[in-house]
Amino acid sequence: MRIRDRLRISPLRHLIPLRIDGYLIREVGVPFLGGLIFLSFVFLMFQLLRLAEYFIVHSVPVPTLLEIIGLMILSFLPFSLPVAFLIAILTSFGRLSTDSELVALKANGVSVTRMSLPVLVLAMGVGIFSLVLSFDWVPWGELRYRDLIIKVGNTKATSSIKEGTFTTGFFDLLVYTDEIDGKTNRMKHVFIFDEREPKNPLTIIAKDGEVLPVRPNPGQAAAIVLRLSEGNIHRNDIKENTYQRIDFDEYRLYLSVAEGSGGVSRRPRIIRQHDLVKTMEDPATEERWRMELQIEYWRRYAVLVTPLLFVFLGIGFGTFRTRAVRAGAAIVGLATVLVLWGLQAVMTTAAHKGWVSPFVASWLPNAVLGAAAYFGFRTATW
Repeated sequence: MRIRDRLRISPLRHLIPLRIDGYLIREVGVPFLGGLIFLSFVFLMFQLLRLAEYFIVHSVPVPTLLEIIGLMILSFLPFSLPVAFLIAILTSFGRLSTDSELVALKANGVSVTRMSLPVLVLAMGVGIFSLVLSFDWVPWGELRYRDLIIKVGNTKATSSIKEGTFTTGFFDLLVYTDEIDGKTNRMKHVFIFDEREPKNPLTIIAKDGEVLPVRPNPGQAAAIVLRLSEGNIHRNDIKENTYQRIDFDEYRLYLSVAEGSGGVSRRPRIIRQHDLVKTMEDPATEERWRMELQIEYWRRYAVLVTPLLFVFLGIGFGTFRTRAVRAGAAIVGLATVLVLWGLQAVMTTAAHKGWVSPFVASWLPNAVLGAAAYFGFRTATW
């Protein structure tokens, strides 16, 4: 007896690939890619004003602008992948149900459980890809995006300075100027208070000033030079209790990109998995920071299971007969995602307050989703 014939009478006979498997994968895969493109497009629409500012105000070259767009899409992928996959399942199985194809498949001996097998394989691929993204690619993309935006922003550093107004956050300086030309980066009657060294603050007054970007690459600035002319520096040494005044014809203040960042807040999302685990195990790590790292650690693994649960939820609720399949899929998908994100936010807050462990906070939303998926899968009408 041939191996294939033996499989037909064995408990593993349901694992034999059928032509219907490829058909179901195509039915889910096509709307999945379409939904992913649509969600990425919607996300970029919210960033349109920022992208226009980079291109118009900062004169960012097209290759750099395309890199920024790519990094934006990369950072959004861990969220858009499961959402697009859920909408794809709801849409595809809703269409199959509306066209009575599910009834025909069941009449030919293909059970609902058997139909879910190829979709589960696809879901596993989506989950693994999301996991890899969360481990390394997204943290790398977030750091690259942050550095790139800082460098691009410094090419037109004066865009953050308003004439006649005291401006804070400009390379950690307090700046005031009577007039400013955004095209030439020139300023008149400049006042600067430099408190980067709290024990030795500086007050600089100049007749004219000019911001000169240092560009190692086209469209990027690793630093800027603030060139001041005809002014004086007032230095007050608090420790020595002394005052000093220095007059100058020209004074250049070098400001690096790190200073221009305005300080980078720590976020577990931008930490690679290896570094995240290493920091968690470090005894010197602050307890509250360790808690946030543990929540992020388990959340990344929870991403692997979410698409699998979406298979049963999507098949269950997607087979309800509706006239507007795509509209119904979008509504159910959006409602599911909003509830899931709301639960994640509530559980994260509960973990920060010490009510639940980071593991429970990360996995309880999936448990609730699993219960809803089981109910939908069992009670759906066919």
